Amino acid sequence: MNKLNRTLMPVLVLVLMLSITISGQAEAKKRWEKINIPQLNEIKMPSYERVALDNGMIVYLAEDHQFPLVELSASIDVGSIYEPADKIGLAAMTGEVMRSGGTETIGGDALDELVEARGMTVETWIGQSEGGAYLSVLKEDTRRGMELLADILMHPAFPEDKIKLAKEGQKAGISRRNDDPMSIASREAMKAVFGADHPMARHAEYATIAAVTRQDMVDFHNRYFGPNRMYLVVIGDFNSREMINLIESSFAGWASVTAALPADPEVPDFPRTVNVVDKDDLTQTTVLMGHKGVRADSPYYAGLQVANRILGGGFASRLFNEVRSRQGLAYSVGSSPGTGFRFPGLFMAYTMTKSESSEKTTELILAEIQKMLAEEVTAEELEHAKDGILNSEVFNFDTKREILDRMVMFERLGYDPDFLQQYQQKVQNMTAAQVLEACQAVWHPERMTILAVGNYADFDGDFSTFGPVNMVDIEIPEPPLDIPAPTAESLAQGKAMLEAYAEARGGLKKFQALKGTREVMVLDATIQGMALNFTIEKTVLYPDHILTMQKTPFGNVVTSVNGDTGWAQGPQGMQDLGATDVQKIKAEVQTEGIGVFRNLDTLACQALAPTEVDGVPCLPVHVSDGDDYQIFFIDTTTHLVKMVQAPGVSPMTNAPVTEKLYVDEYADMDGFLMPKTIRITNDDEPFATGTFQEFEANPKVDMSIFAKPKK
Repeated sequence: MNKLNRTLMPVLVLVLMLSITISGQAEAKKRWEKINIPQLNEIKMPSYERVALDNGMIVYLAEDHQFPLVELSASIDVGSIYEPADKIGLAAMTGEVMRSGGTETIGGDALDELVEARGMTVETWIGQSEGGAYLSVLKEDTRRGMELLADILMHPAFPEDKIKLAKEGQKAGISRRNDDPMSIASREAMKAVFGADHPMARHAEYATIAAVTRQDMVDFHNRYFGPNRMYLVVIGDFNSREMINLIESSFAGWASVTAALPADPEVPDFPRTVNVVDKDDLTQTTVLMGHKGVRADSPYYAGLQVANRILGGGFASRLFNEVRSRQGLAYSVGSSPGTGFRFPGLFMAYTMTKSESSEKTTELILAEIQKMLAEEVTAEELEHAKDGILNSEVFNFDTKREILDRMVMFERLGYDPDFLQQYQQKVQNMTAAQVLEACQAVWHPERMTILAVGNYADFDGDFSTFGPVNMVDIEIPEPPLDIPAPTAESLAQGKAMLEAYAEARGGLKKFQALKGTREVMVLDATIQGMALNFTIEKTVLYPDHILTMQKTPFGNVVTSVNGDTGWAQGPQGMQDLGATDVQKIKAEVQTEGIGVFRNLDTLACQALAPTEVDGVPCLPVHVSDGDDYQIFFIDTTTHLVKMVQAPGVSPMTNAPVTEKLYVDEYADMDGFLMPKTIRITNDDEPFATGTFQEFEANPKVDMSIFAKPKK
């Protein structure tokens, strides 16, 4: 008996514990189930009126008297897909300057002041395949706001100063476009999938921005902006009949556009390519893979939305659970379904993983996609995905404007007005078999083009397992310089003029005999509206020892090149210079003033057409070492340089600028005629003035000044 008790007691204890646990779980579940979770609100169409005006404009109106506000959004049939290939950026800048530049009756700055004073919002823009405008005003300012918006859309002024500002913004964006790996991957993936010259993949360059003129903007606006190309959605505290009258009077006289819209660009369906952007400064790889998808009017649209929710559409997706949670290969991973309303979408998967797992992670993602084509999803996955889509749609359309903006899109692109309701019903009735059918019809992992951005040398494989690898060059082309092809005569004339310039300053042989120089300059610059003072001392021992010490308002900065190595020290600490930076500093010394004299026989010196600088006849001489260039504008009487033009970088935006250095005065310094006072402009805008305070030829220098300081 005691033995039996000893045997049964542990069993009884276990059974009792299990029963308590199960009872507790059941009770917990029971308590949870008692929580009354209300059904989410249905997406209900607001009460609205659609009116077609005599001028062709389509207006959707929905009165809402809860607050004394009026909100208007316009959709316009225009986009960057229509801009010329040699002027990419035209559309975006046109949309920007329409608002920033004001109109023929009110300038952009005055418009800003008025809008701010009245608490209005007035905006315009042009995207890839649609333009838009937005107005938000108090009820009492409705008439003034509508008249302003109409004036902007009908009579934009396009002033040159605002065009220049828009170009600077575009150039700044170009200069920074390789800063973020995901931005690189997104941009280059579109080019790999659609083709580099496709209107949906191409992007602005310095040359295309420079090519855009004010007349281009005027012509682009005239061709694409008209009442018959515009849809208006108006929501707020107004009377619909009075609002229609106001719209008609505000836009009175606006002529319709007669030219037909160009045909939409065809979206190609290329075979897979494998592409790598090699950036050796990265420790993480960004991978995008994708191929052409379908439009939203495809019978597989709803099925693909559900499938994508299961594959990579959230924290409960297969990709997230397998790639991130189970295998720990990535922090970010996901997918998009490959659907679009106007154009076929891009079926895509993406991840960011450490360099050493780049190929493994890519293989794993492709395998997960293949599983979606091999068998039906589970009932639990299906219900979770359907609930997620239906619930999220409510929040995507929780305002009247969002709903009516979507109605406008449906009308513009030829979809049924009740497309959204049809879609919701299809999702609600979706079966696992239909999801599988959609995946098998549209998703083809073996055709997905692959693009990886990372340190290729550290990859766990060379990606050739996916196909032949293309190395993608993302170097940003420099702004073009339009000069004629050199001739033997122009090269001889250019060299002779530079020799005369050297003689006027002390003699070519004296300059070529220099072993080193030291100079001190004080520079007064204006940066972002702030007047700043810099003292720059530069010591050079030819050909490869350069020390530059700058005293700035933000602290001292020292840069040194010591042969093939270099270092820099500033307020943020010490760092070594890379080989590229070292070579760049050495090249600058060889192609600036004295360096040109020392290397005259190795440089291409091409005389250009005569011109004037500040009213003085000059002969420009283009000097280049094959990479960098400068143009010396030499006074044909004194043989002294009046101005030097060279490529520079804006200290505000880091974008390329044309830098011009004007020499206003020369002075005798240590046996040489040296520039004394100078002016510097960036893109012809004043930037700085400077005075050379000291110049020393062949200075006595302690070589230790070039060495990196010890810690």
